[in-house]
Amino acid sequence: MILIEHATVVTVDRERRILRDGAVLVDGRDIVDVGATADVRPPRVPDRVVDGRRRLVLPGFVDTHVHLSEHLNRGLLLDDIPVDRYLPDWLIPLYAVMTPEEEQVSAQLACVEMIRTGTTTFCEAGTLFDVAAVADVVEAIGMRAILGRWSWDRAGGPGRMRQTTADALRANEEMLAAVHGRAKGRIGAWPLLLGFGTCSAELMRGAKALADLHRVGWGMMHFATHPSRKTADRIPLAELDALGVLGPNTKLAHMVYVDDADIRLLARRNVKVSHCPSAALKHTKGLAVHGRFPEMLAAGVSVSLGGDSGNGSNHVDMLRLMYLAATVSKDARLDVGVMGPERVLEMGTIHGAEALLLEREIGSIERGKRADLVLYDLDTPEWRPLLNPLNNLVYAATGASVRTVLIDGRIVLDEGRLTTLDEPALYARVEDLARRQIARAGLPIESKWPVVGA
Repeated sequence: MILIEHATVVTVDRERRILRDGAVLVDGRDIVDVGATADVRPPRVPDRVVDGRRRLVLPGFVDTHVHLSEHLNRGLLLDDIPVDRYLPDWLIPLYAVMTPEEEQVSAQLACVEMIRTGTTTFCEAGTLFDVAAVADVVEAIGMRAILGRWSWDRAGGPGRMRQTTADALRANEEMLAAVHGRAKGRIGAWPLLLGFGTCSAELMRGAKALADLHRVGWGMMHFATHPSRKTADRIPLAELDALGVLGPNTKLAHMVYVDDADIRLLARRNVKVSHCPSAALKHTKGLAVHGRFPEMLAAGVSVSLGGDSGNGSNHVDMLRLMYLAATVSKDARLDVGVMGPERVLEMGTIHGAEALLLEREIGSIERGKRADLVLYDLDTPEWRPLLNPLNNLVYAATGASVRTVLIDGRIVLDEGRLTTLDEPALYARVEDLARRQIARAGLPIESKWPVVGA
């Protein structure tokens, strides 16, 4: 049993309470009580009592769109590479030679970054081949996750980069049987399609049918590229609806280009949307001009946030994502009242939980939910003065102030020390394996400025 007392607790519960002298009681993997410190009385002596006088407690963030495999080659792609050449010239060659060990190490690096910046749950974007190997390391590090296998049937490359519709569906069935429900339900698996016009109608219907059969979600990337680039990710939402693939267990990522009819359809079908602001800006998707995420939220669409990839946004820091989600919309509409910190915090927590069909388990600090908690150090410059905690969180805070993280009631970050993984050893392996993978893919490591002594 763990008792956190005398803390500032941002519950994100139904009443959106912020407790100035609050307490959270954890027993096993569950939150068993939350309220004013004077009112939270443990039934027995806790195993650990955390003095929260200099701490702010939040529910763990939920990142709904992460490409784990790209963390091993983060920053490889220079800015002047055309976006439509990312996949054929760079990412496909990298994925084609990736080993299970490299997938594991890349996933570990992404998980460490998420934990250290307050994310406790994520949904993989479907860039993996050896999902079971990745599930091993995700389970060991202690994160809550939805994993998926990169799936398509219309485009590809050499060897395993080419797959038929039957291949893709069979691989997803095998993945669901092997991975879903691991770690006492902390790790799940979904059919996750590449999208971008790489999937046939048969594959999309098959993924939705698999998801329905196993009572899980499914997802793909859609409406992500400016129409001027003439890519194939422009399948009308009405056409997807006619295929019968839109529903409450459907998650669509990016969705930068939608009109009023699209928004009404998304709301009517209760489709979940993952907004990836950092990747949209870096990939020049026209987010500021075309993005309509405030309108989606106003229409009742559940919109969450995604960090995307190591060469897309280049980070998986939810604090930075929330900052961009709030500020870009304000500037684009010349309206300071759009996308306030309260709304973007909901996107990073309860909307993320809804997107992953986990709203009964995570996303807020409430009795009966899983103990996924993040404790921030208030004795850091960005948290002082603490006049409005949500303003500090969204507009000022950084991951450097994350001190302690609990996932499923287990302390995975303890006063700045990761308890489930040897970080220095991981970083050494990353440096070695990254260069080996890039060399096997036949790609250059370039810099606009001279690197002396390389």
